[in-house]
This record gives sequence, C-alpha cells and structure tokens, in this order.
Amino acid sequence: MSIYVQSLLQNYSLSVDIKNPFSQAHLTMAFLSRHFHFTLALFQRSTVLTTNKRLHAMSTEQTSQSLKRQHTTNNYGYSKTGVPMKIVLDNREQKICELLQNVSHYLAKERPDLPLIESRIAGGWVRDKLLGKECHDIDVAVNSMMGFEFAQYVNKYLEANNCPTRSIAKIDSNPAKSKHLETATTKLFDLEIDFCNLRTEIYTEDSRIPAKTFGTPLEDAYRRDTTINSLFYNVNTSSVEDFTEKGLSDLTHGLIRTPLSPFETFRDDPLRVLRCIRFASRFDFDMVSELCEAAKHHDIREALLSKISRERIGSELEKMITGPSPLHSIQLIQNLGLYNVVFSSPPTIVSGSPEDPKIAVKAVGAVEWLSKGNTHKEQLLSKSSDELRTLYLGASVLPYIKVKGEYKRKIIPAVQIVLRDSLKTTNLDITTISNIFEIIPTLREASNKNIDGGIKRSELGVIIRNLGHLWTTAIKLALIKELLDTFEEVPWENPSSIQDNIGEELCSKYNALISRAYEYGIETCYTWKHRMDGKQVAKLLGIKPGPGMSNLLFNEMVWQLDYPNGTDQECEDAIRKYWATVSKA
Repeated sequence: MSIYVQSLLQNYSLSVDIKNPFSQAHLTMAFLSRHFHFTLALFQRSTVLTTNKRLHAMSTEQTSQSLKRQHTTNNYGYSKTGVPMKIVLDNREQKICELLQNVSHYLAKERPDLPLIESRIAGGWVRDKLLGKECHDIDVAVNSMMGFEFAQYVNKYLEANNCPTRSIAKIDSNPAKSKHLETATTKLFDLEIDFCNLRTEIYTEDSRIPAKTFGTPLEDAYRRDTTINSLFYNVNTSSVEDFTEKGLSDLTHGLIRTPLSPFETFRDDPLRVLRCIRFASRFDFDMVSELCEAAKHHDIREALLSKISRERIGSELEKMITGPSPLHSIQLIQNLGLYNVVFSSPPTIVSGSPEDPKIAVKAVGAVEWLSKGNTHKEQLLSKSSDELRTLYLGASVLPYIKVKGEYKRKIIPAVQIVLRDSLKTTNLDITTISNIFEIIPTLREASNKNIDGGIKRSELGVIIRNLGHLWTTAIKLALIKELLDTFEEVPWENPSSIQDNIGEELCSKYNALISRAYEYGIETCYTWKHRMDGKQVAKLLGIKPGPGMSNLLFNEMVWQLDYPNGTDQECEDAIRKYWATVSKA
C-alpha cells in the first residue's frame, strides 16, 4: 500500500488489514484515483475501524445538491472571533469568477478530449475571505491542465469575444526560491492572478523539493501545509470545498494543524514548522498538541538545519516580526525549542556566551509593551513601522549582545554573524543592529548624565551623528535592555499584565534624553555639513590633507555643535587653536 494512502488513513485514525490484498487494492483505488469522492461502501468491506470516525463519501448527485445548498446559504459557520464565515465577492472578483466559468464552458467545446476543466481559487484567499479579511492574492488551480496553458485559453476566450488581453508571464519552478511549480501570471480586471495545476507531491529523504505530478483536488488539499490553507473556492459551483474535512472546523475553533501526520509533513518539508508558527501568531490560533510534539522532535530540528536554506528561514522570520504578533511568534519558536535553530549561534565564540532564549521573548514583549504607549511618554512611541521592525529584530537577537565571534580571522560582534549567516538579513540590518548594540552602554551613561546635570550639546550631538536617523530607535532599545536588567521578575513576555507605572523612572530618563536633543535643535545634526571642508581646513592651516584631517573635521563639528550661533571667523579661530595644541604634542 502506498505511503500516501497509509498517511491519509492514519490521519483519520483508521487501520487497515494490509495483508489483505482485496483491501489494499480497493483502498489504493479510492485514494489515488482521479476522483475526489470517498466511497463508504468500500471501507465497510475492507477497513477495520479503530475509532468511531469514518470517512463519509457522497455520490455525485449528493455532492451537487450539497454544493448547491452551500451556495444558497453562502455561510460556513463562524470563525474563532465570531465572524460569519462566508465568501463575499467584490465587483472585480465577481467578474473574474464569471470569466473563469465561461472559460471552462469554452474549453469544453474547444477541447472535448479533456475532462471538464474547473477553476478553483486556492489557499490564502479562501481562508482570508472566510475570516472577513481582504485579500488580493488570488491563486487559481485547474485540473488536468498546466496553469500556463489554461491562461492561454483565457486569452483566447477574451479575443474571441473582442475583449482586450494582457500578456502572460510564465514562471518556471525555482526550488531555491520555494517555487516548486510552474506558474503563469497575468492580470484580469487589473488584478494579478496566478494560475497553476492541481498536483500531488512526493518527497525524498534529503530534500524539501518534491517530485510533482498532476493531482486531484483531494490530493492537492492534502499536500498543503495546514488545513486552513487547504480550502478551495470552486468557481464553477460558487462554493467552498473542504476536502480535509477539517479546514472550516479549524477556522471556527482557531486551530493550526496539518492535513496529514505532522511528523511526516515536517520531515518532508521542515519549513512548514515555521509557516505553522507564523500562521498561529498571525491569526492568534493554537497549534494542536500533536503538531507541537512533532515540531519539537530531534529529527525535525535536524531537518530544519540540513534541508532548509537560511534565506528561507530568514524570510519566514521577516514575515513574523512584521506581522500582527511578533511576540507570539518568538514565544512559539522558544517554546518549541527552535530558537537556536532559527538564530543559530556562531561556530566559533571568542568571548561571552549567548543568554537564555527567554531573554529574546522578554525583550520582544517589552518592545510590544513600549509600542502600545503604556509609558505615556510621547517620545518613546514608535514613529514608523520600519522603526518597530528594527526594534523587534534587535530584541529577538538580544541574547547575543555580549558575545564576540570569529569571522575570517577577525573578532567581531556575534550578532553580525547571526544576522548574516543564520538569517541572511541585509547589510543594513547587520550594521544597524550591531551599531546599536555597541552604543547601548554609551546611551545608558548619557541618559544618566542628562538627568544628573545635563549633557553637553556636543556630547549628545556626536552620539546622534554616529547613529544617524536611527538615534531614537537606539535610545528605545537601550531602554528595553535596562528595563530587562532592572526588572528581571516582571513578566515582560505577557505585556498586558504589566502595570503602567513599572519602570516609570527609567522611561522618564530616556524620554528626557530624546527631548533634550530636540531642545538643543540637534535631532537632525547627522545631516549637517562642516562649515569648512577638508580642502578649506588644509588651506587654512597650510598643510596637506592626510590621515589627521578626520580628527580636525571631528573637532570642527564638535565646535559647531557647541556654538550653533558662531561665526565663520570664530570657527577658523577654533580650528587654528586645536591645531596648535595638536601640533605641539
């Protein structure tokens, strides 16, 4: 009996007498045939039930009546949040569906050699529509035909009816970028549509890249990552199809589960572990216990390390920290024992040691607490989504703040290696987080100095110039670090339970530092130019430009910061005075 059939039976808690060839033959025909209706009579004769669950099959007539009934009510229960689950098409989506229906009729006449070609909108669009969310990412799956060929027939139909057409882009499969299937992309009514064929997949031990063949809607549904992503909207019947018989129920109860055995699903494609985490955090759903146990398994951890590119892991993390609940994502990663897989430690550590991954969870929780305005300090609120992303990224790698690693015989901050090699982030991210981590002690000292007696304009200005436009972000991350160091027992992983007055003195201190910069008028001093450039300074002093020029220009800027109303002559005098001191030394 095929592994695919056995997996399906296991998923439905069915056991089969595999020694009985009559049972094997009929079960294989039932699951691997091109039909997507289960036959109850077959299982009554050849299946031994281990639980009271049964796979219910319907005849073609019963299916048609059921779909008609669904279309009439257009209601599939209620989501976890109480939203009625139904497909409500906007005007453009209605036109697209009508067009696809017409193309199916057109194909029936043009290609009588083929079975009826049906269009199904797959995956995320169906899920989001049922949850009452907008989604403009439409993937259309067709049976018995490649997506590119079907898209060509769409254009042929449009041309036959004197309608304008758009070009079709054929995107070949590219496993390196997780494109495991040929896809055709075009625009219908100014909305981008992807076309592909229904398929089934077969995985090998050492790769997450499957071998693919044409499949039935049933097979296509079962090869998907989660039940809530395995739903179809059948354009021809205007109805939702739930071939796993769990997708709609899981939307109602807020559950993340895999259509097949989670261990086998994750072993085939370990990236699905991170996708399940992302969807659980995105929709505030719970992962079923058997899924969590599979994700914790040593073999799955090893498969994540050996079969998945670091680019794909970094891509999933990026979606998590820019999603609606970064905290939930990092909590799940830590709870499942995957922190050191996702944020892999440098192979060679020269000094320090990574802190407990729980620090990352607490830091991300503190960022969430701060971003919600709980401190009532206006300067500490996040100014943009980009800043919030940087704060979450920095918080997630905070366990590496005191660690040094070796890279190409150089000793560098370990966080650079984690971001570059484990997450494949951009060079900008690597530089930003590393610079912020390095200057956090300076910012803590500056905040204390500002409270004690005020910090000089030039001192704060130099810090701002070193950090550039991210100076306020750095101050907020410095606050996060000091909050965690000072209030270790506070449940930062549960921000909603933290009282507003926690850390009020610290928050006021860092808020005052930001306010001081605005009082001094130096909030954008990182954009300031020197009154005299290097050539002018060299001419003034009668020297040739050289390595020492950077110190001269630095001190010139310090003077500019301290004397915002100074004249050009005073600036020249200050440069001469500094040079006289340096040249004597």
